[in-house]
Amino acid sequence: MKRKILHCALLMSVLLGACGTTVLPVYYSLEDQAMSVALRAATPRVAIVQVKIPDALDRPQLLIRSAGNRLLLSEQRRWAEPLRYEIPRVVADDLGRLLDSSGVAALPVDVDRFAADFRVQLDVQRLDVVAGQGADLDLMWLLEARQGKAKVGRSTLREPLAAGDDPAVPVAALRRALARAAADIANEISRQNGGTLAK
Repeated sequence: MKRKILHCALLMSVLLGACGTTVLPVYYSLEDQAMSVALRAATPRVAIVQVKIPDALDRPQLLIRSAGNRLLLSEQRRWAEPLRYEIPRVVADDLGRLLDSSGVAALPVDVDRFAADFRVQLDVQRLDVVAGQGADLDLMWLLEARQGKAKVGRSTLREPLAAGDDPAVPVAALRRALARAAADIANEISRQNGGTLAK
């Protein structure tokens, strides 16, 4: 009986020791922490109506591309929510700021009730971090104007990684790449709308 108690105590100490060395994941978001400034205009009204993301990206872990074209999933660095929800919202925030319009929204559902001047569809071809090099974004986008023709665009970007070992560096680079892609879309909207971008 004493031997069984000793074995149980030993097993419990091993299990507790293993729990103490477990590294918990850190969760990241692509959204800016700063509060959005008040936007002056309600137009143009822009709706992001659809986003497509490859299955390889549609997962909680951050994707790292290494030598030999291998894809590694970082178990310690994870997204706070699915990218299919966060990306359109982040792009909508950037478009609103660049166009100085409060009429920009990501509306994957019930979009017909939103009388948009422009509708945007996003198709993410690639969004990953290349180890030791930078963050890559390949984004196809379709801009449909209520008055005018549809425009197909593509933003293929690489953002270098900042120096240092901060695990948030790759996420910041991905965020910068998305902001640059949003600027491409905003420039086209502004061109078709006969205006200039907000500074």
